[in-house]
Amino acid sequence: MRAESSPEPPPGIRLDEIVRTEVGVINTRRGGLGRPPLTLHGTGAGSRALDAVGLALSGGGIRSAAFSLGVLQSLNEHGVLKHVDYLSSVSGGGYMGSSLTATMTKTEGGFVFGTTTGPRGAGVVGTQPAPTDVKDSGSVGHIRNYSNYLIPRGARDLVTAVAIVVRGLVANAALVLPFVLLLAVITILGNPNRSDLTGTDFFGFSLAWLPVRYFGITLLITLIGLVLFLAWAVYRSLLPAAEQSEFRTWLPTLAATYLILIAFSFFCELQPFVISGMFALADASGDGDHSVLTSAVKWLATIATPVAAVVTFFRQQLGTLLKSVDRSSGIATKIMALIGKAAIWVAGAALPLLIWIAYIYLCYWGIINDAPLASREAARQPPAIQGSVQIEGPGINLRGTLDCRKIEGRDSCAAQPAAEPAVARGPGDHTPKWLIGTAQALSNGLQAAGVRLPDRVAFRPVTLFYALVGILLFALSYLLRPNANSLHQLYRDRLSKAFLFDPTELARPRSGAREESQDQGRDFAPLDTMRISELVRPRPYAPYHLINAALNVQGSDYANRRGRNADFFLFSPCYVGSEATGYRETLPVESATSLDLATAMAISGAAFSSNMGANSIRPLTPTLAILNVRTGYWLKNPRFIESSTHERRSSIRAPERATKWYLWSEITGRLYEDSDYVYITDGGHIENLGIYELLRRRCRVIVAVDAEADPAMRFPSFIALQRYARIDLGVRITMPWDEIRKSTRAWMGFDPSRPNATPPTQSHGPHTAIGTIEYDGGEIGWLLYIKSSLTGDENDYVRDYARRYDQFPHETTGDQFFSEEQFEVYRALGFHIANRLLNGDDTLQVVGTAGAQLHFRDTHPNIDPVRNALI
Repeated sequence: MRAESSPEPPPGIRLDEIVRTEVGVINTRRGGLGRPPLTLHGTGAGSRALDAVGLALSGGGIRSAAFSLGVLQSLNEHGVLKHVDYLSSVSGGGYMGSSLTATMTKTEGGFVFGTTTGPRGAGVVGTQPAPTDVKDSGSVGHIRNYSNYLIPRGARDLVTAVAIVVRGLVANAALVLPFVLLLAVITILGNPNRSDLTGTDFFGFSLAWLPVRYFGITLLITLIGLVLFLAWAVYRSLLPAAEQSEFRTWLPTLAATYLILIAFSFFCELQPFVISGMFALADASGDGDHSVLTSAVKWLATIATPVAAVVTFFRQQLGTLLKSVDRSSGIATKIMALIGKAAIWVAGAALPLLIWIAYIYLCYWGIINDAPLASREAARQPPAIQGSVQIEGPGINLRGTLDCRKIEGRDSCAAQPAAEPAVARGPGDHTPKWLIGTAQALSNGLQAAGVRLPDRVAFRPVTLFYALVGILLFALSYLLRPNANSLHQLYRDRLSKAFLFDPTELARPRSGAREESQDQGRDFAPLDTMRISELVRPRPYAPYHLINAALNVQGSDYANRRGRNADFFLFSPCYVGSEATGYRETLPVESATSLDLATAMAISGAAFSSNMGANSIRPLTPTLAILNVRTGYWLKNPRFIESSTHERRSSIRAPERATKWYLWSEITGRLYEDSDYVYITDGGHIENLGIYELLRRRCRVIVAVDAEADPAMRFPSFIALQRYARIDLGVRITMPWDEIRKSTRAWMGFDPSRPNATPPTQSHGPHTAIGTIEYDGGEIGWLLYIKSSLTGDENDYVRDYARRYDQFPHETTGDQFFSEEQFEVYRALGFHIANRLLNGDDTLQVVGTAGAQLHFRDTHPNIDPVRNALI
């Protein structure tokens, strides 16, 4: 038995050093704003909370970005943003979070997203009045113009995107096809002729001594395995009780490998059987519809392929449906969930099935059909009457067969001799002419060039063609980089165009375009090359930005024991990394990987991926990877990047697992935290609110903006956060949210024009709640939770949109093609909620005050610390 050793901690910077550096940056900004500096009392268990304010913007794509924009506008108008020390963003919240920190850096602390308009009311902020709304600025207009950021120019961008998708599919096919071709070559070389498919030899070695004609090798391996398993049982019976552990010892692993070997042998021996059936039934049909088995496989593929397409497109909705089913769900919901699970498995099998069919056809086309012509013609035209004829007499002894067939509408009977000479045919009667022609031309060219080939291949041009193409593609696959042909770059560029711009400079006109054109005048200069480290250089003007992502570690030994499939990964101006990989300073990571703010923002929002951390759909992983549904990013592992402190290279351990075959790592889910490159995706694949990193820093006050898709109002991301915080950090979060849920569910989709429609009770809140954070050691913090919700007091165009779209404000994240109206209603809702909260006009739920009608301006022990920290 091998004793399990505790994992060695990864190299890199520790959390206390990270927070110490961050506090230094925050204090620099605080000094510029005339605020007192923070005092760090430690980051470990039992240490005091940090008197910092953290703002978290949740995931949710463009929906969350629009809602967060409205909240940020209100926070700025009330003077709250200058009190925010940390900005933690995930996915769609990171669109606006990155835009905010980038523009504040360029304007040296200015807020460019709107100015006050309209009548003002009495606000909470002393004598400073509070606005009822803000009007658009040029920066808001820029984002609004690109709210349909994936295809902002319509058909032109759509066709361009399709071309990029096709390029990625071809690149992935070039990675998969060599293996299919080379496997076909091996199969053909082992069974060069049709007669070999049902023979009892293996690459020329006779297997006639086996007791069965088919699957003899599998049977032999199975019988040997039974003997070995019996020997294993006897061996264990002789061991002392103290040495009979079954956990991670080498014999169970070896036995499991042997079972896989049996299954693999069966699958390999099945292929000749299938190909032989294709030949036999092709003879019978004569029309190319090769066999019943082939027809069945094609039928399954025909059904599975469209199911795969639908499931791939709606996988997020299916995932949401499956997660929402509980004991209280109705029978219809449970049936739909079962259908969804079945569809996922069918979709997951579709692409491997199609690849298998391609392999079978490649083998079928390459194997020579050496069956006698007479028997094949007889199989194609079943006789109407068939029998034997025997004539005996003095000196006469004639035997033969009588075969009557339908020929050109008339019956024809002929007596045929008992033994007709066999006429062999080549591959031309079942192999496509283009394939034969291309293969023959290649073979002739090689022979003319004096290339000597093995006899087993030289006279089989199709096999030679497969082998050379497979080897060529295999060599070219080394040139394909993982991020070059995924959808990440397209996604990153479109996001950057929409959200990362310099509000102080207009974009240069295109060559040949009029400099003062109307369209060009509304566009700002891009910031698509801005580095993350520039957010604090030469000095910080914005809250310290934490960009959250998910480190996929489906194959990890110790980091994945909890079944999360991911670890928390962080991009920030000073440090990059995770607990699993270790952290490195951002500057050397940027230099080693060409990392910039746009890339980090896109990684944090990489929701479409083959591997999606805790949200991974295992049956779909191979399909999504091969179909290039991949917006994730392969990043050089921070633990193997040389530190800016010039530590010696020998102090950094060499990679334990070198991830050379990126696509195969994604297909199989063999992703590790100690490989030379790691796969990073959407932060929402592990924690979708962005609060976790703020809890790790023990922030005293956290403002959370939750705009995720939650049509059932079950608060799934918040509940997941409570679990992570309790397990990982020893932190307990208590927050009431039942009234928010009740009101929103009543107003979602309500249409007063419907017959017998009973309007819900209109109320001013609650849209928000205040809960407590109990850190280990007894330290208390507070969480102000702003939820995308409805109470019926929203403005007219928000209510009108809600009547027409019953999923508002929780429309699917799959919709990233927002219109002007759609973007505006979410922005207006965000501003409405935050503005009425800070004005003290709306009620809010406060922990420990069930049923009380409290406002943000009221005096209460759980409200006062939050208000004092923000104002």
